[in-house]
Amino acid sequence: MPPVEPTGTVPLTLLESRAVEVTDSDALLARVAQTFPLSAFLEGPQERGFFHRSGVICVGNVAVSCSRHSPLEISFDDGDLATLTLPLAGEGQVGTDGQTLRLQGGPMAAYLPGAAFTASTGTFEEVMICLDRRRLAATASTLAGNGRDPGRHRPRFESPLVVDGSQPGQQADLLRHLHLALRMLDAPLLGPVGGLAAPQLEDLLYRLVAALVCPEAVRGIDGSLADPHRDRPFDELLQWIQAHLHTPITATELSRRSAYSRRNLQYLFQRRFGCSPMQWVKRQRLEAVHRDLQRAQPGETVAVIARRHGFLQLSSFAAGFQRRYGIAPSVLLRRSRTGAD
Repeated sequence: MPPVEPTGTVPLTLLESRAVEVTDSDALLARVAQTFPLSAFLEGPQERGFFHRSGVICVGNVAVSCSRHSPLEISFDDGDLATLTLPLAGEGQVGTDGQTLRLQGGPMAAYLPGAAFTASTGTFEEVMICLDRRRLAATASTLAGNGRDPGRHRPRFESPLVVDGSQPGQQADLLRHLHLALRMLDAPLLGPVGGLAAPQLEDLLYRLVAALVCPEAVRGIDGSLADPHRDRPFDELLQWIQAHLHTPITATELSRRSAYSRRNLQYLFQRRFGCSPMQWVKRQRLEAVHRDLQRAQPGETVAVIARRHGFLQLSSFAAGFQRRYGIAPSVLLRRSRTGAD
């Protein structure tokens, strides 16, 4: 892939709406040091002057940045967060823990567990995702159906790793889905479904990165699945969902509480209900709202009842309610009160 044109005026591949351009290396040094354990910084040979253009966004406790910059060398001390780097264009290399990881724009990723490292690049564009490695390990255990043993996969997240997605297969698919998920950060349609505060988006990033670093966690459905119609953990999970419809519920939380892997849960819900776990959660919320609208107390509004059962964005809730029941929630509430009168 050809190197990036060394100019900050070229739009970033991701997060251009949040882009900040820095043309002074001292200013960049001060800016980076506010967030990361920077230990050394050195400009590389410049043909057209130093430049650094970047956009940063936080999704829950996940920090995502996209940067395009002129050649540089930079060093960091040990840190608390793991980093997944996705090279978009250009070439570079990272030295850490006695290893050298070579980066090149294309279908690949480099995982760094938080140990000190030195990076050297030419003109380069990359996406960096900073996450809690203990949560990554716990997420991997949940994906594998070992949610009650969150430390089982921890060693996989303590060493640097290069993920090659150049060949067809699971890793290539996961990288593609991760890039698609990152593009959602720029999507204006996120607003109606909770925006960047939606817990499902943060959870999705953790699940994708955990699966990339620990691919054995997402192998197929176990061959010894119990019958979902007589499986006590599954029934207990359904009861827990019903009791917590008013709270944020994510796919990872369902896996952790049931000790089923994500794929097993997908299989069990599809087999019993003909839908995914999160689709079933939404159905239960809609049914709960439908019941309460029919027996609403004086002074209760559609918004109050919808929020009671976990719907924070009223426009998307109303559209989903009308699709399911063929009537607007406000009309049902009005009819219920008229009938009561």
